[in-house]
This record gives sequence, structure tokens and C-alpha cells, in this order.
Amino acid sequence: MSLAFENQGWRKYEVIWRENSALGKPTNGSSVYGNDYTNWSPDYATDGIVQKNDTEFFHSAFEQFPWIRIDLLEIAPISFIRVYNRKSLGHRFHDVAVEVSNNSDYVQRGFYQGPAANGEVVDIMCDSHTVARYVRLRIMKGSNNCLNIPELEIYTH
Repeated sequence: MSLAFENQGWRKYEVIWRENSALGKPTNGSSVYGNDYTNWSPDYATDGIVQKNDTEFFHSAFEQFPWIRIDLLEIAPISFIRVYNRKSLGHRFHDVAVEVSNNSDYVQRGFYQGPAANGEVVDIMCDSHTVARYVRLRIMKGSNNCLNIPELEIYTH
């Protein structure tokens, strides 16, 4: 929900959101690096723990358009996505689309060009009136990409 306040010809906007709606929700990815779910599972991206070491975060295999999907388990209005980038090799997070769906047809509602810096926290705003159950982050450009996401949060209102 956005609130607008007017005073002497200027406006102040505040964004109000609930808690992180992605926390503990089901995830899946286009792939997992080396099929090693112990170290690189997509579930690490929504466990509430920002990267504590060099493993235990989502790491896709190297592919053209890697993605991670979160099932919010209900249709919700989405304000923005917050991504905690990896502490090293941060440049791998680039050209990322936020795509949403209520079934199997995805529509892009946000985009981050990047590349991100090591350890950067990236907020990707969604278009107004973004309402969905499924949220997917997908790299859209390049050919030998991987997603490295220690933690991501989805803020709804």
C-alpha cells in the first residue's frame, strides 16, 4: 500500500508492506549446480538466513537463462523483491527479470540490469498492480549464466 501526503505543494510517499512473504515458501530452480542440493538448493534462498559461508545458498548450473521460482501459496499484491547478492562474484547477478504468474503464463513486472556488486542488496520494484502467486527471477541476457542467491524476500501489501 502506498500512502501520499500533501503539504505546501510537495508530496511525500511512503511504502508500507507486510513481512517477507517468501520466507519459508516452496521454491524450485531451473537447475542446481552439480545437482548438489546439500550446498546449493533453491530452498536456501527463502530460509531467512543471508549467506553465512561459501555454500548453502541457491546456485544454479551454468546455462543461458537460469531461474528461481517462489510459490507464495496464495495470490498476493507484490510491491518489490529484495535480493541479497553473493559476497563474491557479485557480477553474476545481471539482466534479471521479475516474472509473475497465477498459472503457467509468466509476465515480466520488474527488471534489474546490473551487474550487482559483491554483497549488494538489490531492490527490484514491480509494476503497479502486480498480483500473483508465483514469482520467478530469471537472467534474460548472455549465454553462460548462473544465479547465485543467498536470500531473497518478496514484499506484498
